[in-house]
Amino acid sequence: MLATREHQFIAMHTEHFGRVYRYIAYRISDAQRAEELASDVFRIAWEKQNPDVPGIGWLIATARNLVGNEYRGRQRERSLTERLADQARAAAQTHRSPEAAAVADVLSRLNDKDREVLMLSYWDELTTAELAASLGCSVSAAGVRLHRARKAFASAVPSHLMSERQG
Repeated sequence: MLATREHQFIAMHTEHFGRVYRYIAYRISDAQRAEELASDVFRIAWEKQNPDVPGIGWLIATARNLVGNEYRGRQRERSLTERLADQARAAAQTHRSPEAAAVADVLSRLNDKDREVLMLSYWDELTTAELAASLGCSVSAAGVRLHRARKAFASAVPSHLMSERQG
């Protein structure tokens, strides 16, 4: 049998989840991420162990804080992506080879996850086990991610460079 607090929480969740979700979804334009953040709002409400079930004002304030965290996280991700692209271009200029410049160009066109896996594997010379630890996944999952990143890299190489290399 559920305790009174649990019944109150379920009622609060049922009543307010839609409003909290809409508040977040309007601000971040990503339905899946908005649902995750809305769930986080209610997780936080549950963890507070407050004898009084929070109202919509408290829930929206918590949602506002999570949206702010999301914005800051996105900005950090953009900054990191730009910095990695700048480093790849700088490395290509240091080597002054057309191949290095082409690699930097292809890396800059990959998605963030593929670029990160390739940079960790080749630039930072991580083994698959070290790559797995860095990414927080199993060794086999890291191997699969590396394989997919290599495949994405190969697909992103311009066809005229591939024909020069094979010729």
